[in-house]
Amino acid sequence: MTQSQILSHRVAVREREAVLEVRGLDVDYGHGPDAVRAVSGADLTLHRGEVLGLAGESGSGKSTLAYALTRLLRAPGVITGGEVLFHSRPQGADAGPAETVDLLAANAATLRRIRWSELAVVFQSAMHALNPVARIDAQLTDVLKAHRRSMTAAQRRERAVELLRMVGISADRLRSYPHELSGGMRQRVMIAMTLALEPQVVIMDEPTTALDVVTQREILEELMQLRERLGFAVVFITHDLSLLLELADSIAVMYAGRIVERASAAELFRAPRHPYSLGLKNSFPSLHGERVRMEGIPGSPPSLRSMPSGCAFHPRCAFATDRCAEEQPPLVTPAMELLDGRGGKAGGPPSDRSSACWLQDGRHPAPAALALPFPPLPTTPGTETSVPSSATAQSAADIATVPLPAPTPAGVRPVDVAPVDFAPVDVASGAASGEPSGASSGASAVTPPLGSSS
Repeated sequence: MTQSQILSHRVAVREREAVLEVRGLDVDYGHGPDAVRAVSGADLTLHRGEVLGLAGESGSGKSTLAYALTRLLRAPGVITGGEVLFHSRPQGADAGPAETVDLLAANAATLRRIRWSELAVVFQSAMHALNPVARIDAQLTDVLKAHRRSMTAAQRRERAVELLRMVGISADRLRSYPHELSGGMRQRVMIAMTLALEPQVVIMDEPTTALDVVTQREILEELMQLRERLGFAVVFITHDLSLLLELADSIAVMYAGRIVERASAAELFRAPRHPYSLGLKNSFPSLHGERVRMEGIPGSPPSLRSMPSGCAFHPRCAFATDRCAEEQPPLVTPAMELLDGRGGKAGGPPSDRSSACWLQDGRHPAPAALALPFPPLPTTPGTETSVPSSATAQSAADIATVPLPAPTPAGVRPVDVAPVDFAPVDVASGAASGEPSGASSGASAVTPPLGSSS
């Protein structure tokens, strides 16, 4: 695929119909002066048929965001601002008219009508979400009784058999209790129950966390095949960025309750723009190439009760400057996407990626590891650089990592350390005349992960 074809694809993705829009969503735990802000100003757009990944460490606000937009948040969780627009386009004989519903303003009757039939959730503890004293057939047919009242008992049972076969389970398991199934089978039953009414949106919160890697792979492959067949959109929540690089079309990275970067999976794989995204990407090893010492991300996520000033990530960031400790960066289009001939000010289509990092404001040269071009720019005027097709793509585990500079010593704020001397980056060629200690731009030469849009 040439550079121009990649640009055309990105424009087409942006022009797809949105099925779920989240705008300025704020969620607190508690009330009054003791309230803790768990999600702050979240903005997301999910298109029909798309897999949107939500990544971040435990406690970053991923599950809170998912339960808030479906109005399933339990006390003391409180939605304090924003809107969630669900653009319903029901299918089938029992389907109603197309409509747009603000889920945060909807009444109980509207939510009951939409949940499960049009917007379904696979919960984080899916293996324990089944009723332990009810057989599998009763749990599968309950949702059909509630939303498909015209179906007879025989039709409901036939549908339950079809659902189990769809996820690779034989019909003789219908009379089993949950404790008689393995972990992988219980997970499959939950996915089958979620898809019983063929919803338009499926939210999956860490759906394979407690499973072994072989079972995880089988379930995810089945899930992607079902998505291709049924056409539903997915919000896939996980802390495993390597998994999202294979599955997702686009990815949003969360840290301390805020979305710090949004990009396509291929963009995040080849050229992350936020230091936290780079750290997550470098936290899993490559299966090929030379051995690389894995440093990970130093420190721990901050307590939501005592958030650091400025950028919440700056105490753990090896690239932090004085400004990072003083001002909170907005989530905006990185300067490189505006100036390199592929969007915005250069006359091309507006870039759909964004980052909340002062290193991307264009006032100063960005570190080489955070300034890799995507797609790779031509090295000679008048020529184009081809991007390998997905047919020859490597696994996400084959990513060549870009090491971070040495972590800040314990007890020392990054702003008190002598700044790293970053060399200017030539955005016309994507090359840097020098690099920070330990950084490398070699990741721009690797192929995209399976399932990427490049």
